[in-house]
Parts: sequence; C-alpha cells; structure tokens
Amino acid sequence: MITAITSTLPMFVCLFWVMLLLIDRQQMNLSKRFLVFFLSVSFVNYFSHTAYFNHQYQLYTVFDSIWCFTSLSVFPLYYLYIRLLTLDARVKWKWALVLIPSLSVALLSAVIYLLMSPDEVQTFVHGVLYSEPGYEPPYSSLIRLQLFRMSLFKVVFVIQVLIVIFFGLRHIMKYNARIKDFYSDTEKKDLTPIKWLLVVFIFASLVSLISSGIGKTYFISHDWLLFLPSVTHSLFLFGVGYAGYKQNFTIEHYQQDLNQYELHPAGVAPLAHEKIKNEDYPAQLIYLLEKDEIYKNADLRITDVAKMLHTNRTYTSRLMHDVFQSNFADFINKYRVKKSEELIRNDIENEYSLEDIATLSGFSSESSFYRSFKKEKGTTPGEFRKGLKK
Repeated sequence: MITAITSTLPMFVCLFWVMLLLIDRQQMNLSKRFLVFFLSVSFVNYFSHTAYFNHQYQLYTVFDSIWCFTSLSVFPLYYLYIRLLTLDARVKWKWALVLIPSLSVALLSAVIYLLMSPDEVQTFVHGVLYSEPGYEPPYSSLIRLQLFRMSLFKVVFVIQVLIVIFFGLRHIMKYNARIKDFYSDTEKKDLTPIKWLLVVFIFASLVSLISSGIGKTYFISHDWLLFLPSVTHSLFLFGVGYAGYKQNFTIEHYQQDLNQYELHPAGVAPLAHEKIKNEDYPAQLIYLLEKDEIYKNADLRITDVAKMLHTNRTYTSRLMHDVFQSNFADFINKYRVKKSEELIRNDIENEYSLEDIATLSGFSSESSFYRSFKKEKGTTPGEFRKGLKK
C-alpha cells in the first residue's frame, strides 16, 4: 500500500498541472505550452517508475527503454523551458539536438532487448533489475551490454544535471538583470521563483543520484525509504507547475515592450529643466526625480526616462550603472521608499493606510512596497510606523 501511494505521487502531480494548464487556455502562452509538454514527459517517466516499484514485470520490460529516454529528457527539456522564459521567444528545431543523448541510450536499450532471448530478458529483469535470487552471474554478453547501458545512463545523467544547473542559473540571472534595467516595477516579471526552483532541482538531482547509487532494488526491499525521493520529486514538480502557472510574463513580453520603444524612439517629453545644460544628464535625471517626481508612475520604464532626457535607452542604462551604481528598478525604488518614509513620518494621525502610502509613492502593489521598504530600511513599513510612536 505504501509503495503504491509513494510511487504514484509524482505521476499525479504532473497530471494535476497538465490538466490545470490546459483548462486555463486564456493564459496559455508558448512557455506554458512547452511546460505542458515537459510535465507530460515527466508523467510518462513516473508512470514507468510506478510500473517498476509495483512489480509490473512485463509492463516495465516494455517501458524500461522508454524510461531511459524520458529520464534523460526531463532535465534538458526543463532547460529549454527556462530558455523560453529568459532568452528565446520561439521554439527552435535545433533544440532537438539536446535529446540525442537520451534517444541514443534509449535506442541502445531497445535494440539489446530485441536481441535478447526470452530467458535473457527474464534473467536481466528478475536478476539485475530486481535482484531476485536464482539469477546469479555469469551473465550473457547481451545482459552485460545492458549493464553497460545502465552505467552509461548514470554518466549522461550527471553531465546533464551539471549543464542544466550552470546554464539555467546563468540565463535566469541575466534575464532578471535585463528586467531590472528596463522596468521600475519588476513584480511578477522577474524569475526569482524559478531560480529558487533550480536550488530545489539541485537537491532533487542529488536525491536521484544517491538513489541511483543505492539502486532501485534497495527501495523495493525497504519501501518506506521510497517516501524520500518520491516526496522530493513531487515537491519539485509541484513547484515547477505552480511557478509556471503563475508566470505570465516572459522574454516574449519584454521583447514586445522593447520593440515598441525601438519603433518609436523619439519622445515628446520635455527636458527636465531648461536651466540645466542638455549634456548634464545626471542633473536632469535628479531633477526629474526630485522635482517632477516621475517615480510616482508605477509603470515607469527606462525608455520613458530616456525620452524625457532626449537620449537613448542604452545611454540611460549606462548612466544608472556608471554614475549611480545601480540598476534602474533599484534606483527608482529608492526614491519611492524615500517618499513613503516621508509620508509615514508626516502622517501623525494615521490618515493613510499602508496601501494608500504605497500607491502615493509609486508602488504598483502593497507587496512590492513591503519588499522594497524592507530592502532599503531593514524593517517593514508597519514596524517602521510603530517605531515612530515609541
């Protein structure tokens, strides 16, 4: 009973999110469609797990090669999903190349199975895969070739995990930097949840590697231990599904906003102040913030500021980094936090709620306000307000 529940848990998590994503078609974009594909492949993979741990010998004999393919495809597919979030606005045919290792190992397994006699298949399944007594070595050359395939699987798996972690984190960090250099409000735009999922991914991968090293047969004889890898993978898959379901903003939307600016680069906004020389961009920018309070526009973008300064986005971004040592989002939010602090200090009678103060300061939401205030002041707005009364 325990084995039946724990072995099927990851499979049903995948099925749950596939169904939910397909039902919510209005929010379905390219990255979510690819996520459905990723979770579907994961479903097949864990279905194979279920067949194995529930001693479905004949079924698993068929699915063993499929399991090789899906197990070695899951991590590359997750990497491609990250690319659709952070780098590419469309699927490319050359992406199929990442599946060559998984397809090669799976085909090797399938060909060996076809060449094996019924007795060899029985010896391999019962003696090797399940470590049942009565099937001791020496093994035939084909069974030894299957053992080589199993070792090759582990090597390819480790390499894939390392590649996905390295390039996945790099793509997410670069994407987040681009978002913070373009939007003043990055809420629901950055991929911090996906980045943390990669941390869980590392843990899930370690559990998989340890489980592979121990061997599946150990978990059959100690079925209660199957709970750990099953729950770890289920939590990871649930996190992937939840984060993907909530993530409506991707590189595709960023490119659309960027293209819109590039089609209409010339702005009609006036200079900050006619007394300030045109080339004195830092002074103009400070004037825009301190006098015109442009930060109160919750949807303020660096392209808006570039138009106001009568310059381009690239130069404005370089101005932020070189002169003010900050990205655009953090730079603007410092002024918003400063304004909110001023409003809280002057609001002796507590006429404004914190939600009102967030809106008056230019924050798009109360959660964004709390996060930025905490980052700048080391305390929450509520705690800061309480501290003034002491």
